[in-house]
Amino acid sequence: MYFSRSWILISALALCAPAAAAPTREAASAPRPDGPPMRVTIVRGAYPGCEPNCEEWIAAEGRIEKQSPALFRAAIDAAEPRKPPILIHSGGGDVDSAIAIGRLLRQKGFQVAVARTEFLAEAAPAAAEPARGKIKKLEPPHARGFARSLQASCASACTLILAAGTQRYVGPTALVGLHDIVVPETTVTQTMRYYRIRTLTKGGRVVSKEKVFVGEKSFVRHIGRSKPTPETYRRVRRYLAEMGETKEVVDLMMTAPPESIRWLTRAELVSTKLATDERGGETLVAYVPPPPPPKFAVRPIYETFVALQRERAVSPPAPPIRPSSWFELNRDWALPAGLSGGLLLLLILSSLFRTLRGPEPQRWRPPVAGDAP
Repeated sequence: MYFSRSWILISALALCAPAAAAPTREAASAPRPDGPPMRVTIVRGAYPGCEPNCEEWIAAEGRIEKQSPALFRAAIDAAEPRKPPILIHSGGGDVDSAIAIGRLLRQKGFQVAVARTEFLAEAAPAAAEPARGKIKKLEPPHARGFARSLQASCASACTLILAAGTQRYVGPTALVGLHDIVVPETTVTQTMRYYRIRTLTKGGRVVSKEKVFVGEKSFVRHIGRSKPTPETYRRVRRYLAEMGETKEVVDLMMTAPPESIRWLTRAELVSTKLATDERGGETLVAYVPPPPPPKFAVRPIYETFVALQRERAVSPPAPPIRPSSWFELNRDWALPAGLSGGLLLLLILSSLFRTLRGPEPQRWRPPVAGDAP
């Protein structure tokens, strides 16, 4: 037993040595894939003055493991019908579990942001105890805290969860990293059971057989890291196609060995569609104080009516307004038009009078010498 533990420790140190020597840039507080298991917590903001309207979010931090999808589902069920944003801070973990979480988040329509949560000391969630036996119902922990995108990171399999968000928020101070897929090292315990077969014969014939348990022995088997099969890459590509992402994500995974990590630039985050918004995750849950009241408040209707009556009593009554006549409103054109119309009417009457009177009679005068006979 002591030899096995020492051999596992030496193997782990040997595997970590190349990663420490690799000249790659890492986040100051980036969670390691071999760190504590993921903890999913429903957090209520502790910003000053936010009560009673403090925002809530679901904080997911730590290594992605087989039980992580169940933790997400329990937190989502506890938050329904609300859909608080998912703030994730993880160094990666199990690929299949990340895909299961991503499909759940896309089905429910959640927003995902790369941000870490600073819990209040008196309201931090208790450390999760190892599960024993079958759990009927998971109860997610609740806590109070603040959201921070500074030094937050989402690397390796965590990017598959980030890709599932309907909106994906990666602030300028948050990091998103990729590296080649690797099957992590595991320790498997195998148990061998020994039985004894008792056979009863009579006259050369087998009458009965009985299997009797003798004992068992356990063996600890250590399985080191290995490269994934091509089917793993095809499964990741199909998943990213479901999420609407490009195949560039898998191509960028293959550019960095498992011992290092490639932190994506802002241009790569946009081209791979892993970031749809450059705002930090804290902007989704930060407290925004209500606007101040107006400088001059609106008075009640009764007070306004009384004030108007007082103003009318003090001021002298205004003279009544006489409506303008039609001629006053149209004097600019009515006078010239009237004169022209009167002159025309006079000419018409004069012509009509001469027509009715007929031609004038000729008067007789005595003949004058020289007139024609």
